[in-house]
Amino acid sequence: MREYSSLTKYVLFNRMSYRVLILAISFLSAILGILSPYFQKGFIDFLIYEHSYLPSFLSFSSPLPYLFLAVFFLVMSQLLNQLTNYLGVKEALFMQKKIGEKIYDKMLSLKLDTMTRRPLGEIVSLYATDVSGATVYLDQTLPSGSSTFFPLLITPFVLVTFFDTPILFTILVIIAITTLNTFLAFRQSKFFYMFKTLAAERLGFVNEWVQNIRTLRILGWVEIIEQKIINKREVETRNRVKMVTNGQVMNSISTSFTFIVNIVTLSLLVMYYKRDLSPGEIFALLWILGVFLTRPFRQMPWFFTFAFDAATSIARIETFLSAKNKLESKEPEIITWDSKTIIEVEKLKLSIQDQQILNIESLKIARGQHAMIVGEVGSGKSLLLLSLLGETNCEWSRYAINKKYISEKVSNFRNVYSYVPQEGLIVSTTLRDNIFLQYDSPKNLDDKVTQAILHAQFKKDMAVLENGLETEFGERGVNLSGGQKQRINIARAAFDDRDIIVLDDSFSALDSETEHLIFNHLVNGAWKNKTVIMTTHRLNLLVSADVIHFMQNGQIKISGSYSDLITKDADFRLFCNQLAENTSPDFIEKDNGDGV
Repeated sequence: MREYSSLTKYVLFNRMSYRVLILAISFLSAILGILSPYFQKGFIDFLIYEHSYLPSFLSFSSPLPYLFLAVFFLVMSQLLNQLTNYLGVKEALFMQKKIGEKIYDKMLSLKLDTMTRRPLGEIVSLYATDVSGATVYLDQTLPSGSSTFFPLLITPFVLVTFFDTPILFTILVIIAITTLNTFLAFRQSKFFYMFKTLAAERLGFVNEWVQNIRTLRILGWVEIIEQKIINKREVETRNRVKMVTNGQVMNSISTSFTFIVNIVTLSLLVMYYKRDLSPGEIFALLWILGVFLTRPFRQMPWFFTFAFDAATSIARIETFLSAKNKLESKEPEIITWDSKTIIEVEKLKLSIQDQQILNIESLKIARGQHAMIVGEVGSGKSLLLLSLLGETNCEWSRYAINKKYISEKVSNFRNVYSYVPQEGLIVSTTLRDNIFLQYDSPKNLDDKVTQAILHAQFKKDMAVLENGLETEFGERGVNLSGGQKQRINIARAAFDDRDIIVLDDSFSALDSETEHLIFNHLVNGAWKNKTVIMTTHRLNLLVSADVIHFMQNGQIKISGSYSDLITKDADFRLFCNQLAENTSPDFIEKDNGDGV
């Protein structure tokens, strides 16, 4: 598909043939609409004078053909006008899909540390409001604009050609009222823009409130957040009142528009017209000025309003689409080299807001190795894992994955990894779908799904689920305990069976017995020959690691086995002593599986 320099051009000129078709049909609708009063004139004059005063090739021996043609052209004009609206809506829906895909692709391309600067409400409002707002050009502005301006362009020509009407003053009146309506429309668009901006801000506060309502209640912050929402709503309401008032003024002007033009034009005809008007001509003039132009005059202010409103939506979307990662996105190499190493990283650096967070000189992980990355809170462990997964604006001199040790079918480095975050991801759907991470997942792999669930020590929980794999969980797993969420995520990683397993403190919500079972039956069992990279704050897990990378201040201070590090490094010994204190039996959170 052709690339455009701006989103406005993308909306207006993409699929140009359809845009031209809409304009052509609208122009034909205006032509047929103006022909209807022309034949009405012939019909009335024939009834009175038994002559139509129309050209000879349009002369008929009875008034009925004139009436038929008048009705036919009027009906066809209305049908074509509806067709332009239909095509406009159809094109708008098509472009909404395309713009939505652009936002989606951009959102996925932005790294974690870039996205943290943008509130969730902004992204939601782009989809909820601005995507449809940007395509108003197609479902409102283009159809209403063409059905507004084509009649306004044609009418002066018809009045001069067929009625010999002095038109200059009428045109000046039209220009004056159009200018006033344009000003009001521009003002209205500013109210629309504020409406969308305020709604997005309020939506961000509401999302924060809904997602953290229980914690906020415990901390006593519910009233504070709710007052913030109410205050924003009050500002939004005042803006809405101004918007409605301005809209009513526009409607009043556009409603009286035809009356003013009628008075002006007919007054000019009485004062300056050189011959007597026939009844048919008077009726046709009244029809043109009082009926044919009614819709264009009423649509005119809203044409400008919708155009300005679409421009603000496009500006908001373009602002998001113009967001850039700090560094040009690059992916690790998937190459083959003669070594037992599966991951090799050199000089990996990450800075956020000009503060260096990671400075990894070297990191090598061998195939089948169980590597643990440990350190104090804030030492950079999770950010290092996310950097390996390609989710931060990090840079490196070398980051390679040894193709010799990964599945042949893997072409994207992201498919090399299975990732289990500390906060388990649960979707509002069935247990089976949550393991697949796919809606309406097939049942032909239920044996494999069940095996993965057993590996994650979810057997007892399955026994109390009424519908087994068909059991549906609430939004974000609201009816699950923290440990159950983690075990479902662990089961998902067991089901995926990727080459490298990344566990980011994934046992933190488990009791010691469940942790021991999973570690023995899965990590040291089914994953015994898998490459496992994990962070943890559990001292008992460190002893079994093949290698430990101890981090301080965003750097890997020392690497080695547990026995080596405990002997060689005083900081690591202090860290382990602190873990020992924190993992006393009274401190461990028990996951008794009663969340469902």
